[in-house]
Amino acid sequence: MSHQQTKLIDQYAQTPPEKRQDMQVLALGLSRTGTMSLQAALNKLGYRCYHMAEVPNNKHKGHFWCWHEAMLAKFKATGPTYTPADLANLLEDYSAVTDIPCVLFSNELLAAFPHAKVILTNRDPDRWLLSIEKLYSIIEWKSMTVLAHFDQDIGKYLSMLQMAIASWTYPGSDWQSRSQLRAGFLRHYQLIRSSVPPDRLLEFRSEDGWEPLCAFLEKPVPAERYPLVNAGNDLFHIHYTLIAMTAISLIMKRLVWVAPVTVVLFGVWKYYV
Repeated sequence: MSHQQTKLIDQYAQTPPEKRQDMQVLALGLSRTGTMSLQAALNKLGYRCYHMAEVPNNKHKGHFWCWHEAMLAKFKATGPTYTPADLANLLEDYSAVTDIPCVLFSNELLAAFPHAKVILTNRDPDRWLLSIEKLYSIIEWKSMTVLAHFDQDIGKYLSMLQMAIASWTYPGSDWQSRSQLRAGFLRHYQLIRSSVPPDRLLEFRSEDGWEPLCAFLEKPVPAERYPLVNAGNDLFHIHYTLIAMTAISLIMKRLVWVAPVTVVLFGVWKYYV
């Protein structure tokens, strides 16, 4: 049975419970609803917030591979199922979460952290659909597809994006079905509202600013403006940078062995010619 299979998370040493971060905030709104802005805001308020952008920072802990394995089990019934305890192990260094991949495991996180406060970032469903088109575009970029053949982390990332969107479409629909995506959006928000007591839940939009967020979290209001991150075409710029950095890394890795071989061949040529 799947729960008896070895999981990738088991290969990494976990921090003793008494030394872990206390998970205090679960932000369970879907991607493209101000999740990166909220991450910046929560970090400003003293939390350490996990977001998809944190996955590469935990490459040494196998986060790309672990999350991908967890998503395969949940959405494609392939491999071992990740329990709430497994997800707690993955997030041991963080006191808040937002965005994918965490939001894809909302039920599991609510079970793992029953006392955490919950923030539901939200936006108009039709504007959300327009924003999600950017993710479809990125998945279909030929440059990303080519890099995925040479870099396993990029391959896992693209697979995770596709599974995320598929999980938001209506059950049984094709993952590219835009017409069913809106229903999936509404279904997710109803699930969270029905799962969390009102006194633990804050419905929040970036334009609401600091005041309702800080009141809910019982934190002082910062003097600076509420952060607005990853708006407009920022998502494209972030992925352009990702592509460039990955391509440079792949080139440099090959130069590590190409350069010595070239020197040796040149020496042989000079000796015999």
